[in-house]
Amino acid sequence: MRELKILIILIIFTGVTYWGIEPYAHQAMHPHVADTNYDFSAQDAEQGELAVKNKKDALANAEASGDAKKIENAKKELEQAEANLEKYKSFWADINAINFAKGDAKKGAEVFANAGCAGCHGLSAAGMPDPLDVNASSEAYGVVPPDLSTAGYLYDEKFLAAVIKDPATALKLTHKFNDEHPYPMPPFFGAGGEDPNAELADMVAYLKSIAPKTLSDAEVFRDACQRCHDMKYENVFMLTNSAKLAEYMGSNPPDLSMMIRSKGDDYLHKFINDTQKMLAGTAMPRVGLNKKAEDQAVAYMAKAGDEKKAERESLGIYIMIYFLIFGIFGWLWKRKVWSELH
Repeated sequence: MRELKILIILIIFTGVTYWGIEPYAHQAMHPHVADTNYDFSAQDAEQGELAVKNKKDALANAEASGDAKKIENAKKELEQAEANLEKYKSFWADINAINFAKGDAKKGAEVFANAGCAGCHGLSAAGMPDPLDVNASSEAYGVVPPDLSTAGYLYDEKFLAAVIKDPATALKLTHKFNDEHPYPMPPFFGAGGEDPNAELADMVAYLKSIAPKTLSDAEVFRDACQRCHDMKYENVFMLTNSAKLAEYMGSNPPDLSMMIRSKGDDYLHKFINDTQKMLAGTAMPRVGLNKKAEDQAVAYMAKAGDEKKAERESLGIYIMIYFLIFGIFGWLWKRKVWSELH
């Protein structure tokens, strides 16, 4: 009877820890954020409105405290949040106004050439190699510019247009880059045509037309992540010079071999989808992959970092059955021993 009481107490404390303390600790360390949203226009509006709401709450708290300095700072932060919201709404309104159905791939190739894109980006699918080797690119830009051959596969048309139009805004890096410290890739204001929006539609159509129909998970990781990240478990190493990348980013980005096990796939999807939502102020840009490409990137990280996951999880039920049987035999043995003593 004494052992049964101990077991019941153990079960109660285990339950309190598992269903009470652990979820609370997880929530405190990882506050709830909105799910992934591949409509980046809606996502940025949602995040901007949430930021404004939080700043209004902070201002109300400051006013309740009566601290003039806190009130002044809270007002400035609210004004900045409102300005950011309007900036993103205006930016995405411009992107949403583009008629991608009228994009002309042939004209897009001309715009690509006239805009000088080949000065920084390779386009191997069209026979254009990278203009600089990785060391020269690292030295010039801080990070190796991507070859754009697969851009039409990795990104949807609106995000592609957004990055071309204003990369710092589309990638959510305006806190890091500004007029005094401009982003390495300049905004697109047109390449001599009458309508910059039509040129953007043409360029997107061109990138879509030369993109491959399929990519492996490893190829998606290579083109979306490998410029900055290692995957040492797969003998995959960052393309950019690490010293220059650390200078550009503020620190070296982590190796991603074990990221699937330390963070989990849900976190990785949200982080890739909107880095600032998960880690405000980070120097890592929003990756902006479409859903298919994002699924492939996470699947590659899962294969590299936790290839035995399915096998491990399938063994769980058998281990529990083993311990149950082991416990029954242990209990029967205890009863036999004590019955002989009494």
